[in-house]
Amino acid sequence: MTYLKHIFSVLRWLSLDVVVGGIIFTKAVALVARVDLHWSISAALGCCIWLIYTLDHLIDGNSLDKKPSTGRHSFHKKYRTPIFLLFVIVSGFGLRLLFYLPYSTLIYGCVLLGFVGLYFLSIWLFRIYFAKEIFIAVLYSCGIFLGVFSIGPQLDITIYFLFVQTILLASINLLLFSYYEISTDIQDGYRSWTTHFGIPKTLKHLRWLFSFLGVSIIGAFFFSQSFEQMYFQVIFIAMAVTLGLIYAKPLWFKEKERFRWIGDAIFILPGMIYWF
Repeated sequence: MTYLKHIFSVLRWLSLDVVVGGIIFTKAVALVARVDLHWSISAALGCCIWLIYTLDHLIDGNSLDKKPSTGRHSFHKKYRTPIFLLFVIVSGFGLRLLFYLPYSTLIYGCVLLGFVGLYFLSIWLFRIYFAKEIFIAVLYSCGIFLGVFSIGPQLDITIYFLFVQTILLASINLLLFSYYEISTDIQDGYRSWTTHFGIPKTLKHLRWLFSFLGVSIIGAFFFSQSFEQMYFQVIFIAMAVTLGLIYAKPLWFKEKERFRWIGDAIFILPGMIYWF
């Protein structure tokens, strides 16, 4: 059991759970929007998510002279050479995928990659903190909806509700992570939303985000035009409730990093749309 748990931890440190969740999420959104996604879009999204997360972990893990406090940063520091080689291989595969992407998706993707580059320049070269968690949440959501927005026909308003809700869910997720990891972030010298604003303000911001999410879900129910859209809102409610439990039960979720295991796993739930 311990060996199996270690394997799952390594897969999580390598952000493969986030990659799988992102691919499932974007295909589920396409199903709800009734858009036929080309296979290259999902594949390119998976590559981009892994490359961005891995580069972020490599920078954070290797920015310290001492051993990092968290498992994922320690892992990326210890195995930085093979991980970097894998990074180069995946980058090459991602560049090859560009030749298969629809032209409109490629243009949208280049714009999005420009903002990703801005993010890394700010934290690595200029070392500026500018609401990192919210910025990542917006980039992640844009990546999930990139295929639908770039090749979809006239989209109804519910799809835009879903986009806003995804930003809110991702923002809540990342702010919760910063709240739970404030002690290790301070210990390692990392800047996060909670180290910048403090715990009381972060919890207040989370309550506001939960409120906005609740209002948007109620609004989306009124505008939903199909069973898939209604059912997707039910899935989003389940995701929101799970994040609410992580917010409300910090003692239990902090043990064994349950908040991360479950917090990342909720982004696989949109795949439940395929059950109906």
